Amino acid sequence: MIRQGVGAIREMYGLTRGLGNLRVMLGSGLLGMAASGLLNPVMPLYLRSRGLGFQEIGALYTVGALLPIFVQPVLGALSDRHGRKPFVVGLSLVTSLMVPAVALVDDPQPLAAVMILKMLLSRSAAPVSNAMVADFAPAKQRATLFALLDATSNLVFVAALFASSAVIRALSVAGTFFLAGGLFLAGSLLLLGLDEPARPSRAEGVRGGAGWGLVFRGLLSPFTYVKERPGAAALFLWQFFFTFALALFPTYLPLYAVELGAPREAVGPLVAASWLTYAFAQPFGGRLSDRLSRRVGLIVPGLAGMAVMAAVLGAAGWLPDGAALVTLVGAWVLLAIPDGLHRSSASALVVEQSPAPSERGRFMGALGACGALASVLAPVTYGFVAQAAGIGFTFLLSSVSLVLALACVSRVREASSPVTPQPAPVAALTPTSEPG
Repeated sequence: MIRQGVGAIREMYGLTRGLGNLRVMLGSGLLGMAASGLLNPVMPLYLRSRGLGFQEIGALYTVGALLPIFVQPVLGALSDRHGRKPFVVGLSLVTSLMVPAVALVDDPQPLAAVMILKMLLSRSAAPVSNAMVADFAPAKQRATLFALLDATSNLVFVAALFASSAVIRALSVAGTFFLAGGLFLAGSLLLLGLDEPARPSRAEGVRGGAGWGLVFRGLLSPFTYVKERPGAAALFLWQFFFTFALALFPTYLPLYAVELGAPREAVGPLVAASWLTYAFAQPFGGRLSDRLSRRVGLIVPGLAGMAVMAAVLGAAGWLPDGAALVTLVGAWVLLAIPDGLHRSSASALVVEQSPAPSERGRFMGALGACGALASVLAPVTYGFVAQAAGIGFTFLLSSVSLVLALACVSRVREASSPVTPQPAPVAALTPTSEPG
C-alpha cells in the first residue's frame, strides 16, 4: 500500500510539472486526509462520552448536513464576485482551528454547537473548491489527474485509520484531536500558496448586483438553473441520487456485517479492504476516461456495476449464515472496482459541464445543495427502512438509487469537442478531506 501511494505521488509530480497549484493541493489534501483518518474512529465515541445520546448525535449530523443546502449556493455565488481563494483558505483555516476546540468543550450543548458549526463551514466550502477546480483544470489528462489525486488521498486515509489506535493510546483522545488540528492547520497554511487569476470586472461578473441580491440569487440558483438550462436537471438529479446511495454504506455496512456474523474486530479491516480496492482502481479509470470520446461511456457501466453489487449485498441476508458473510465481503470489495473506475470520469464531467467562470461558483453551489439535500434525507429514509423491513432492504434501496443516478447521468449531453481552457495552474480539492 505504501509503495502504491508513493508511486501515485511520483506520477502526480511528473504529470503536474509546471502546474504549481495542483502540487500545493496535493500536499494540503494529504495532510487533511491523514488528520481525517486519525479522527474517524474516535469522533462518535468521543461525542458519546461527553453525554450526547444516539438521537442527539443523529440530530447533530442532520443539522450539520441540512444547513449547507442553503449556504453552499450562497458561498458559490459570492465567490464568483469576490474570488475563490479567500473563501477556500479562510474556511479551511477556521475549520482547522475548531478541531482542537472540540476537545476543549465538555458540556454536551456547547459541544454540539461547535460540531454543527464545524460541519457547516467545512461542507459549505466544497462548491467554492470545486469551482476553483473548474477554473483551472486542463483538458488534457483531466480524469487521470483527478484519479491520482483522489487515489493518493484515499491511501493516506486508510494508512491513518490503521495508525489511529496506536496514536490514541500514545497521545490520548484529546491529544489526537490536537494532532489532527495541527495537521489540518498545516494543510490550510499550504493553501496560501495557491495562485488565482484576477477575477472578472464588475461588468462581466455575476448578474443581479451585489449584497443581499447576490445572496438571494444564490439561494434560488438550483431552481433557476433548471429553468434556464433544462439539461442541467439531469446532472442535479444524478448528484442527488448518487449521494443518496452512498450515504448508506458508512453506517449500515458495519452493522450489516456484524448481523451476518462478522466479528466486531474484523469490521475495520473489512471496510479498509474496499477503500484499498477503490484507490487502486482509480488510476486505471482516469487513464481510460481520458482515452474515451464521452465520459458517460464509462460512468454508466460504473454505476451499473455498483447497482448490481449493492443488490447482491441486500440479497446476502437471505443466504445461509456462512454463505451470507462471504457474499457480503465479496460484493463489498467488488463494488469498489466500478466505483473507482468511474468516479474520476464523473468529476471531469462536472468540470466540463460547468458554465463560464463568472457564474461557475453559483453552479457548483447549486450542485452541492442537491448533494446536501440527499445527505439529509438519506439517514432518515434508511433508518425507517431498516427498522421496518431489515438492513438488507436498505441495500436494495441503495441499488435502486444508483439505477436512478445511472438513468439521469445518461441524459447529460457532452460537447463533442470541448473548448480547451487557457493554460493555467491546476487546483483541486478532495471532497473527503473535511476535518473530522
